Amino acid sequence: MTNPLLVEAAEELFVPVLIYNNHKGSDEKLLKHFEEPAWNNPVVRYLDAKEQDLIPRKELVLTTAETASRMADSLRKARNEIPAWLTALAVPTRAKSLEQATFSMY
Repeated sequence: MTNPLLVEAAEELFVPVLIYNNHKGSDEKLLKHFEEPAWNNPVVRYLDAKEQDLIPRKELVLTTAETASRMADSLRKARNEIPAWLTALAVPTRAKSLEQATFSMY
């Protein structure tokens, strides 16, 4: 996460938690609690207060646009407001699903 807007979203709109997938102790216990395999690919999960996934778990979400899109989807599912700037970051991901675009000319 090198995009400053994604970092801001993670810090301001969510409660970020980092769990190492290759450390013993409390990290290992948390992996088992959330049924995550050790040494797995990077995963960002969006959970509610009851530790239930707001949106389906997905590995290898590596782009700014896809991360922003998943953040917006989780906020929508939780019925929270989605900042316009977060929606704008997700545009490249949303554009992939377009089948047709119409442009007007004056």
